[in-house]
Amino acid sequence: MSNKRLAGKKFLVVGAAGNLGPRWVRAIAEESGVALSVGLDVLSDLELAALAEEFPALVTRAELDITGEIQPASVLEALGTEGPIDGIVFNSGIDSIPGSGRTDLTDYDTKEWERIFRVNLFGVVSAFNAFIPFLAHPSSVVVLGSLYGLVSPKPALYSHFNQGNGSLKHPAYGASKAALVAVARQYGTHLSSQGIRVNALTLGGVAAGQDPLFVEKFEGHVPQQRMLSVDDIVPSMVFLLSGDSQGMTAQNMIVDGGYTAW
Repeated sequence: MSNKRLAGKKFLVVGAAGNLGPRWVRAIAEESGVALSVGLDVLSDLELAALAEEFPALVTRAELDITGEIQPASVLEALGTEGPIDGIVFNSGIDSIPGSGRTDLTDYDTKEWERIFRVNLFGVVSAFNAFIPFLAHPSSVVVLGSLYGLVSPKPALYSHFNQGNGSLKHPAYGASKAALVAVARQYGTHLSSQGIRVNALTLGGVAAGQDPLFVEKFEGHVPQQRMLSVDDIVPSMVFLLSGDSQGMTAQNMIVDGGYTAW
């Protein structure tokens, strides 16, 4: 009998390309789970392609735009499987680029707010609603939050961008991530009678080749005095997807090195 916590289970990873997506895919495969990897650019993402070669029986890929019409049965067919699935990781999200030159909150107009909310909130909820009938009972769903859904970005961390004029994080990013926590709470409570658990995983700063001065300043605000590594965050995702967290739903797990504690 396998001692892998996700063995024999299938998990949909929405937003599987990019920075963190492949990390979640690898985490599922290394626990002997099947990672059904969907999103934009998943077929061209080199890291996902390498994972599909390394775990040919556990990693499958299919394109999916969560801002368009979603046909879940067709998506699962493209992935070579069918329902029920044992969980979903909602990793989809877009953000503004640090140092883009915006220095005032009013520099971000309504259209830019709508662009971020269309992906980070409306697209996630649309995909979630579409796949609920295909979820197993029990199953586990995890939505990715952000520390900026809990606290405001500190201007000093971005003051050196834009030739020293500073730069603002897009306020819609934190707002959309805060909304996702509220979604996790309501969906987690209302779907619990069906055995569907829903939790948020809120991460602090994850090291990903950021600007060196930003990293230095950011780490000065973290009690652990470092940015998070992949090894810091993967166990929390596996915990939430596995039966180890069977008593948890509608919660927000925060992994941030203590950043939001002071």
